[in-house]
Amino acid sequence: MTKKRIVLITGILAALLLLTGCMTDMDTQTGEQPAADAEATRAADKIAVADINDLALTDDKTLYADQDAASLVYFYITVRGGNAADGTNHTFEEVNAYRNVQENPNVNKIKTGILFQIGDETGPLPGEIGYGETMNNASMNVRGRSSTTAPQKSYRIDLYNTAGLWRGQRAIAINKHPYDRTRLRNMLYFTLLQDVPDMTSLRTQFVQVFIKDETAGETAFTDYGLFTQVELPNGRYLRNHSLSRNGNLYKANYCEFYRYSDQLRLATDPNYDIDAFSEVLEPKTNEDHEKLLTILDDVNDYAVPIEETVGKYFDLDNVTSFLAYNILMGNVDTNSQNYLLYSPVNSDIWYFICWDGDGCLTRFETTYCEDENAASSWQRGVSNYWGMRLFNRMLRVDEYRDALREKMELLRGIITPERIAAEIAAYRTVVDTFTGRMPDTINLTCTLEQLEVLYQNMPYDVDTAYQDFLDSLKNPMPFFLDDVYLEEDSLVLSWGEAFSFEAETVHYTLEVATDWSFAPETLVHTGSPQLQLSESIPMPPAGDYCWRVTAQNENGYTQVAFDWFVTTDVNHYGMRRFTVTDAGEVLNAQ
Repeated sequence: MTKKRIVLITGILAALLLLTGCMTDMDTQTGEQPAADAEATRAADKIAVADINDLALTDDKTLYADQDAASLVYFYITVRGGNAADGTNHTFEEVNAYRNVQENPNVNKIKTGILFQIGDETGPLPGEIGYGETMNNASMNVRGRSSTTAPQKSYRIDLYNTAGLWRGQRAIAINKHPYDRTRLRNMLYFTLLQDVPDMTSLRTQFVQVFIKDETAGETAFTDYGLFTQVELPNGRYLRNHSLSRNGNLYKANYCEFYRYSDQLRLATDPNYDIDAFSEVLEPKTNEDHEKLLTILDDVNDYAVPIEETVGKYFDLDNVTSFLAYNILMGNVDTNSQNYLLYSPVNSDIWYFICWDGDGCLTRFETTYCEDENAASSWQRGVSNYWGMRLFNRMLRVDEYRDALREKMELLRGIITPERIAAEIAAYRTVVDTFTGRMPDTINLTCTLEQLEVLYQNMPYDVDTAYQDFLDSLKNPMPFFLDDVYLEEDSLVLSWGEAFSFEAETVHYTLEVATDWSFAPETLVHTGSPQLQLSESIPMPPAGDYCWRVTAQNENGYTQVAFDWFVTTDVNHYGMRRFTVTDAGEVLNAQ
């Protein structure tokens, strides 16, 4: 055999071997690649489908893309009254006479019929809601609780279906913020909130309001000054913010996460009362309360570890954002109200949504303006939320306190004094126009010179609030004072335990005085520091008395009780009152 033929045969054999190797991964009958391998070859990379209970709370940031916090819109409101059928047959004077205070939470709102129009500084604008119309297109009523007693009112406007929507909203709230000297805190609060992770905010707009009261015979519009329009959280809010439009949404009117079994019932319960329910949590979407009552049952069941309850029903990132943001902003009135609870349809998870920030960043102001009702020491830092059953249980867990510390550090990098100062400067291009003239200037509770000082110092309240947070982790937690009672010839005064995060020993010192000042000459009893949670004292003469207890841990940090009372509009924190009658009875004041 020639060498050339040997080379040729060798090459053919090699080719056959190579072909055989390639055929090992192919069907021997058809010569095609197996289906399983072909499927794997063309498979695309896909993100795994999320579990609905693992979803973070996210906002639709595009809603704020065109928001200009330094802009001004103009509302023209003609008050005409309406008819008895829809309850709008009231004058503007009757609307403004409405009062809704905590002692009377279910007072019926008084509404009137109005023509609502959008305009500019000259008047209503063509192409806008209500232009050229002569019939009512909305109703209006006073809104708020304590603010309803103020001389300048806040209002809610409800557009009729035929009127269309304004910026995707049918219900429009315009707030006067009579107790906010700066008139810009709500704008600041919700603007900064847009940058807080795991939260949603509310669209906010400065508004100049003109009102013509035809029920009083007026023929021209009166300038009512500056208001802040804040988006109302309701079913349409959920839709606008790309949230679950059929989810559960509740506004807290007074909810500390107790069970409230006498008020919170299923709608199918024969004793269900929507007004009583709303005193605690006001339903904003529907009256299917089963999910809500389930979480409240578990939060209040100490047989269920709080870690299990939180892991099942709450988003920890959202909870820590809610707490950290309000602590950093000093927005103390969020421990029983001024928040919302939201749960998407088909989800087990509940999220906190912020509501109302006109009380934020007031720490410097209360001292500078010598406000008599400055916050109590327990209203600073985490102790402000110790009265809420959910947060009380959570804060006892090291892991959750650490998570809150981390979120506080994160937000400190976002909400800086420099950022706040820049926002205030932008808002003042609008606000200063109104605080310096009627009708707003006469209703300010400070001079314009004092207001200037407030603007310059407000930004640094976040630094103070952060230090308050750190200090609150060292302090004992607040507690409640019990009713005083008579035992033989002695009075027994008792109180709850002041919890210490570092498991330190806490001593308690009791004081009893003839008035709330506890001046030396008023004291009738001063006890020695003790470990016990009660003390008996000799029966004092008939009269009125105040008493308080100071808790102090081993490192010298102190705390007072949650209790407080009011005399002539002045709050007295950390104390209670009782009366000894001439007949020797003991009466406890609430």
